[in-house]
Amino acid sequence: ALSKPLDEAFSLWKQLLEKPGIPSVRSPEQTVTSLQLLASLYRLQAQPIQALESFLLLRSLCRRLGDIPGRASALRQLTGILLQLERPSQAQV
Repeated sequence: ALSKPLDEAFSLWKQLLEKPGIPSVRSPEQTVTSLQLLASLYRLQAQPIQALESFLLLRSLCRRLGDIPGRASALRQLTGILLQLERPSQAQV
């Protein structure tokens, strides 16, 4: 029930970001921040798979934007989630 708005937001972000290239948004920086917040809220709700998927979207967006620090942060979060899920072989970069 509490995650329904998050799931809807994730679905919208996923639709927007599945197209190649830089998405047509007003502020790419705000989009990065929104995805970080979405993924963090999933983590706080103990929904690691949804958090993982959100951080994957974030990593993809940061790659497209050339945001190296953002991409590194997303990778760090992804690694943490994979380790939490006891998947260390997938956590290796």
